[in-house]
Amino acid sequence: MLSVTIGGTNRTTSVVFGSLRKNDVLNQQVDTLDFKVRKYGTLTYVPELGDEVAVVKDGTTIFGGVVVRIEETLRSAKVLEYAVTCNDYSQFLKRQLVTERYESTDVGTIIDALVADYTDDGFTTTNVQGAQAIESVSFNRLSVADCLQKLADAISYVWYVDYDKDIHFFPRNTETGPAITDTSGNYIYESLTISQDLTQVRNTITVQGGESTSATTRTEQFNGDGTKAHFVLANKYASEPTVTVGGVAQTVGIDFLDDDASFDCLWNFNEKYIRFTSGNIPASGTNNIEVTGLYLYPIVVQVPAPASISAYGEYGFAITDKSIKSQDEAIARALAELTSYQNALYEGSFRSYDDGFRSGQVINISSAQRAKNIDVLIQSVRATMRDPNGATLEYDVRFATLKSLGIIEYLQNQLRSKEVIVDDDQTLLNYNPITGEEVDAGDSLAAPSSTTGPYLWGSFNWGYGVWG
Repeated sequence: MLSVTIGGTNRTTSVVFGSLRKNDVLNQQVDTLDFKVRKYGTLTYVPELGDEVAVVKDGTTIFGGVVVRIEETLRSAKVLEYAVTCNDYSQFLKRQLVTERYESTDVGTIIDALVADYTDDGFTTTNVQGAQAIESVSFNRLSVADCLQKLADAISYVWYVDYDKDIHFFPRNTETGPAITDTSGNYIYESLTISQDLTQVRNTITVQGGESTSATTRTEQFNGDGTKAHFVLANKYASEPTVTVGGVAQTVGIDFLDDDASFDCLWNFNEKYIRFTSGNIPASGTNNIEVTGLYLYPIVVQVPAPASISAYGEYGFAITDKSIKSQDEAIARALAELTSYQNALYEGSFRSYDDGFRSGQVINISSAQRAKNIDVLIQSVRATMRDPNGATLEYDVRFATLKSLGIIEYLQNQLRSKEVIVDDDQTLLNYNPITGEEVDAGDSLAAPSSTTGPYLWGSFNWGYGVWG
């Protein structure tokens, strides 16, 4: 049976049958509940903003939240109807603003501190996976919900608040749900629809990363003419190169940083040249100037997916990511993109009377009749009442292919060995006013003293005369 508790009191009899609609959306997006309440006769209850609402089915809470909107309508002379909209408990995470900086700690500790210091509604953190290290993160006038989102964005996690006020914080696409098969019986068989979309296919990935340092040195040779001071280099060297003139080693400084008088020549990293200083111009000679060092080379890789190319034809895609510093890392980034996009995108929906489906779950659809075996992510679950007693709800479940899973796994692997710094340069001001105390201020004047005459004028100038 279904029961609706509002403000701690069972109000099921006041709820209009068939009006209850629950919309469960992906992860940190806000779940909503809509229903109608009628006031007439002995049913005198009137909903109020801020009331907590719990919907329980067969002992399990299927929605928990707070009333955020009420629309009143007069249905007849003696019947008032209230259309009620509720948000899930994440509404309570938007009350207080956080002004804090956390350093050298992990995500779980930060979330525990946020809940302890900035919430007072009974939230728990049982399902927080927070081992990832954070070197520094600042929150400047953000709600607790926004702080959770900032942390999640930094390490490619997601979060939501369940209907028992427990915060879930976890890697993307790691919560699983019931499998769908031809014989599983947990959905309305003929309701399953699956569509395929080719428009997002990418099966030849080119990744242009940053620059990598060579394993061996390279030497460039130049001809001196007795007057030329600048020599443009073909290579960008990773560190200060060695320079010889006629086999004699030269002292090398950094252009615009070091003093000309202290070095034979100066090296410019960005402009790629060597400049000889006054009095050290190389004499004429063939290849008498040599510049040697470890050089930087651009990282560019191309990775195809032969099976996808055979099935759909070639669809190229280029990625530029200057943070990539090795060919292995560039290949891993390309493979992550291929994992996500080398196959056609699946989207679809089904209806079910089963209570086990929730947005954010990864489910497997395996159908011999349809020749499908795919993993999909539930995007939303919409529930409506099916029978007069509320014993059964009908769920409309919508799903899509895990097109971003490969990229997310790649990013998470990159983050596991790194500490994260978020907004380290923010300056935070936390002003706490004094309350519950009084401050009194006053002043007083000493009693005046008096003297008696006779009184004499002192010496002063008046015009051209002097009084004494």
